[in-house]
Amino acid sequence: MTKPACILETIKQVMADTATTMPDAGNQASVLSTNAVTKQLGVTARTVRFYSEIGIVTPMRRGTTRLFTPDQVRRLKLARDLRSLGIDIKTVMQVLDTLQTSRPVSEKLPLLTELFSEHSRALLKQEEEIRQQYYATAKLAETLFNQCKPA
Repeated sequence: MTKPACILETIKQVMADTATTMPDAGNQASVLSTNAVTKQLGVTARTVRFYSEIGIVTPMRRGTTRLFTPDQVRRLKLARDLRSLGIDIKTVMQVLDTLQTSRPVSEKLPLLTELFSEHSRALLKQEEEIRQQYYATAKLAETLFNQCKPA
């Protein structure tokens, strides 16, 4: 799992990026193919294609090859990192959209804070459910073990 400090750094970079644009023809060296992105980010090509299909990034095309700009790779990296925290894809897209709106940072931060707070609350709820499942399962195992003892 990616450390929070690294995720915050990527958030700052994505926020600083302008809206995704097509690189000019003279800057083709800065784009990466899907294979290069998968190696750099440690994700599958299917993940990169899925993120492209749902609009996290809109890569250029050269034939059947998708080409990604550095700011698109940062968006993909952030999406990967947020998903590693268990954040659902809808919220990942909300975070990315919030980061690249034209709103001032002072308006973006409360929106981001709320999105992450909602996720934290959901995790706490899951933790409690898992804890209850653990205790019920442990009690069941203990009861069954006690019934297996010779009298």
